[in-house]
Amino acid sequence: MKSIFLFSIAALFSLYINAQTTIFVSAPDYIGKYAILNTSEDPVTYTNKKLDKKRIDSTGQFSFKVDTNIVLKAYIDIGSTSGFLYIDPTTENYHLYFPKKESEKRLNNNSVSIIFDSLPKNDLNTLILEFNYRIDDFLYGDTLKKQRLLLQDDSFKDSLNQFKKVLIEAYRPIKNKYFHEYIKYTIANLEELYMGRGMLKNKIYIFETYIANKPILYNNDAYMDFFTLNFEHFFMTNVGLIDKIRHAIDNYASAEKLDEVLINSPFLRNDTVRELVTILNLNKAYYKNTFNTSNIKLVLNQILKNTKIKEHHLIISNLLKQYHLLTPGSKAPNFTIYTPKNDTVNLSDFTGKYVYIQFWSTWNQASLQELKIMKDMKDKYGKYIEFISLSLDDNEQDFIDWRLRNPDYNWTFAHYKGENDLLMNYAIKSVPSYVLIDPKGEIVDAYAMSPAPKYPKPSIDKTFFYIKKKAEPNTKRNVGGKQN
Repeated sequence: MKSIFLFSIAALFSLYINAQTTIFVSAPDYIGKYAILNTSEDPVTYTNKKLDKKRIDSTGQFSFKVDTNIVLKAYIDIGSTSGFLYIDPTTENYHLYFPKKESEKRLNNNSVSIIFDSLPKNDLNTLILEFNYRIDDFLYGDTLKKQRLLLQDDSFKDSLNQFKKVLIEAYRPIKNKYFHEYIKYTIANLEELYMGRGMLKNKIYIFETYIANKPILYNNDAYMDFFTLNFEHFFMTNVGLIDKIRHAIDNYASAEKLDEVLINSPFLRNDTVRELVTILNLNKAYYKNTFNTSNIKLVLNQILKNTKIKEHHLIISNLLKQYHLLTPGSKAPNFTIYTPKNDTVNLSDFTGKYVYIQFWSTWNQASLQELKIMKDMKDKYGKYIEFISLSLDDNEQDFIDWRLRNPDYNWTFAHYKGENDLLMNYAIKSVPSYVLIDPKGEIVDAYAMSPAPKYPKPSIDKTFFYIKKKAEPNTKRNVGGKQN
């Protein structure tokens, strides 16, 4: 069985040149806030890579500049709200409207749909938006069609083949490699859903049509969604291999022995595919505690040491950072913050002292009450512990005004200025939240106790008492003698 949907991609695109793209944004509901443009470092951990940062002016306008010769899926983050676009290197300028999220229930990743103004006809965003409309119409325009897909009815295959012909004819003139790959692997996902993942002949067809002897498209989100869907459960669904896989990980903690097992699969003969499948499955197993988690990290470190594939090196490096992040004894993520006087403060500035960080907001009553308790704690323990209160107020001016009204709180105060990376690095989900860091800059407790007791947890005061007691020199008394 052969797919009629294999585009001759090599003939369909022209080379991108490295050029600067400017993104003009109107966000009148976010005046005075900070906007950050991010992309993902890798397609597995989605670790943020900051491209640009701007403060939104009094008219609600700002712009980003990006130099790239490849397509980037980028995210505009303003406070807790985020929207994405594709940055097409062939498009010099974008003009966008960033809407207000009606209900922001989380501290980050509240999604909105960016509105484009006057997009070029062949820009990648235009093409993908139009293609997605076609997909929606194909799947949901006829309710019986979705039922036939779910039931794996043969009539769905006929409809899908006809849809492929329509797409080929419609997009044949478009010379955009990323777009044609996006179409191809979106359709591949539909084919797999129709054919089912249980039958071996269907798995072989999907594999030979879309993966075998083809490059891995790390930068194309449709491809990576398809690849992950196919392979991230590979270890646990291969009954004939699972015992050998478990033995290689749990008994030997050996990447080499694991590779010797996996190379026997007809789907994993290619070294690059096999290595990526191994990484995906080890990551899935780590979070599900399927195998010994310490051994999983050992195996990943062995792959990291020997891999020749830069994308895999970056993925594993980021995975290992995530596994280690915020565990007691791990290095606390560094940050730079700015006080209301615009003084720069780095976490590393406080090496040699314990650091107690409060994430709070002026609108949160628990935060305000606990600030009063922290004031007393600062007086008692300030010699040994550095206090930092980091405001997560959406409107920075609310924080500045509060600070002016409360000058007697005599420790470090700052606003996070929309740096969502800081919230993600410290896994902040709500306010108030607290983190305790030791004098070497290592995590003591990423979910530290608060100044006020919260049943069943006591106050942090007892912890501070022992820090102070340990730091103060012992004074020995001579019984019946003279004190020195």
